[in-house]
Amino acid sequence: MHASRGGVRYSSGVDMVLHDLSSHRRSDRFEVWREVICREFTPLTPDAAVADDGFDGRVELRPLGSTNRAVLESVGQRIAHGPAEVAQTGEGVYFVNIQLAGICRVRTETGVTSVVPGQFTIVDTTRPYWFDCEGSWRVMSYQVPHRFLDRSDPSRARSIGRSMDTGSGTGLAVTAVMKALWENGSQESTSEETGVHLERAFHATVAAVLGEKWGTAADSSTAITASATEYIRSHLSDPDLSVSVVARALSVSPRTVHYAFSTGPSFATVLREHRLAAIAAALRDPNNSAGISRVAIRHGMIDASSFSRAFRQKYSMSARDYRAQARSSR
Repeated sequence: MHASRGGVRYSSGVDMVLHDLSSHRRSDRFEVWREVICREFTPLTPDAAVADDGFDGRVELRPLGSTNRAVLESVGQRIAHGPAEVAQTGEGVYFVNIQLAGICRVRTETGVTSVVPGQFTIVDTTRPYWFDCEGSWRVMSYQVPHRFLDRSDPSRARSIGRSMDTGSGTGLAVTAVMKALWENGSQESTSEETGVHLERAFHATVAAVLGEKWGTAADSSTAITASATEYIRSHLSDPDLSVSVVARALSVSPRTVHYAFSTGPSFATVLREHRLAAIAAALRDPNNSAGISRVAIRHGMIDASSFSRAFRQKYSMSARDYRAQARSSR
């Protein structure tokens, strides 16, 4: 039996492959799932209590260079990559898995850890591991072939199979670059060159998590820029958001953050543009009845005159006229 395979080609040449079990008969779904995850990733053996009735799952793949990007979701099950599966493994890779929903217990030779939303873990296909997923779950999973990293570092084993937070330091860097990579190729404005830079930055951040150096200066800057931008997006309401605040979150110096933004728009420009875009989106929302000044404050722009000037400069009209025009065109 073969899983259905539908692809959508983006303008940048990136293929999206979607496997949706809902299009299969219930009695066939588990076998399709078994084939999909084994074929697209690495030798794996899933075991689900609801294999015969009620099984469901979905896998979205976006290959990019050496990085197989995927988002998987399914129901509770155990997935084994034990000694038998290791023996069938070809080229060794690391899988970096961000838990988006549900809880997954990860067992390796060194112990057991629970991974919850907001955390990630790394596993090595040349070593055994087992996933025990409770209830419905969703994971973003990227692979890094061993050949892109120096495997001689003895400290690496300490990072395999651990649950790590995504809110600061290299954890924030890893997840920020993964999110940026996920979007690359899904929009006409993205380019293959951007994808290459982000992929290298991803390898560098994974190397940092595994105890190695950050890679080249360019890789480091790309990773830090992506991480800082992701932090900005999720903290727009903080009126005190600054280079120093972001630097503390990333566990780097303010000078490093400034340097990362030195080859493109400045930190201040990126922050202002994201705030203005979020405010504009709120003003276009017909269900948002808050006053304009309140909307601006909610997105960190507390100085009314500075906000008005910046908004007019970007949109060539006042915020009041922008809201009126957006709503009259509906």
